[in-house]
Amino acid sequence: MIEWVESMSTGDHRLDAQHRMLFQKFNQFSEILENRAEVREAAGDVLDFLQFYAIWHFGQEEDCMNKHRCPVAASNKNAHAEFNRMFGEFYTRWQENTMDLPLAIETHARLAEWIKQHVISTDTRLRPCMPKEKQIPEHT
Repeated sequence: MIEWVESMSTGDHRLDAQHRMLFQKFNQFSEILENRAEVREAAGDVLDFLQFYAIWHFGQEEDCMNKHRCPVAASNKNAHAEFNRMFGEFYTRWQENTMDLPLAIETHARLAEWIKQHVISTDTRLRPCMPKEKQIPEHT
């Protein structure tokens, strides 16, 4: 499970809301894997959502970082491409029914860790680039 904490804030309300939605859906997938009942059908719906939402969100985030001249904009874009590659492989294997449950759980854990670390180490670096009137105070 991925828990949202205020220190993950980017300083942009839209992006933070999108991160919370990604976390919520990713956690929903976690619950499906843990319950193991009707996994394929239930997980398929969540994976479909995550595939398209992540791509859309990454575009929003990249535009925001470029607009505010964030120094990690290029590395952020590269990291998103890496996530899309990893998730794409996972999604394809899931759709082709070549992903067994233990591998799904392992891959899910890798993706969850990637998301959490990316938000903490990269996305939060947008905060100081935001105009002062739009900045959200950091909470610990």
